[in-house]
Amino acid sequence: MNDFRSDFSFEGHAGARLRVALLEDSVEEADTVKDLLRRNSHDVVHLANGDAFYDLLQRDSFDLLMLDWNVPGLSGYEVLRRVRGDMASSVPVLMLTARAGEFEIVQALNGGADDYLVKPCRPFELLARINVLVRRLAIPTLAHNIEQIEGLHFDAAQRVVSRDGVPVKLTHKEFEVARLMFKHLGRPLSREHLNQAIWNGDAIARTIDTHVSRVRTQLGLTVDNGFQLQAVYGFGYRLERLSVQG
Repeated sequence: MNDFRSDFSFEGHAGARLRVALLEDSVEEADTVKDLLRRNSHDVVHLANGDAFYDLLQRDSFDLLMLDWNVPGLSGYEVLRRVRGDMASSVPVLMLTARAGEFEIVQALNGGADDYLVKPCRPFELLARINVLVRRLAIPTLAHNIEQIEGLHFDAAQRVVSRDGVPVKLTHKEFEVARLMFKHLGRPLSREHLNQAIWNGDAIARTIDTHVSRVRTQLGLTVDNGFQLQAVYGFGYRLERLSVQG
């Protein structure tokens, strides 16, 4: 893989800060990808073993998975199959591998990968492909200072949420919890994801649960208001928008 460790940055990823899980057994290649993504404001969790990586996905949530094919334990392709099959997860998956054969590319795309990039890859191309995934798969983001999401008005600069022009009283941490939950609307969000993104890993489970409960109450995330916020046992939470019955 090319050396990414120069000052590469890319303005085209719409300001979306993603939490990425990287499966790569080459230390050098993993370091260069991590450095590139972190320089562009993404958070990266890296593992080199497919079994350990799949175990991680059972207890944590991510915005994007990047999978090498040939790794110890479960192959990247087998991880992909289990993510799409056993987990029934729609998390975007980018295969990043040295396998360049047409059969492997078709196999991975038919198996549920959203994109396929052959190593060595070019840094701007990798960032551009991530940008395309964000746009094409409509990953919700609060990239701009002000955003309207599900009837709520998020002002990221002031850390204020308003409903019908009326500010909702939230602390800064509660605002970030609400922001992240709406970013993952309809998808499971792990406690660890919340902990790392908002408390830098320093919060205990009770603190996270208290903040989520407060957000539920203050924003009215109830069935009567068209939302369902449920605890996912041993994992975290899922916020869903309920369909309106005609």
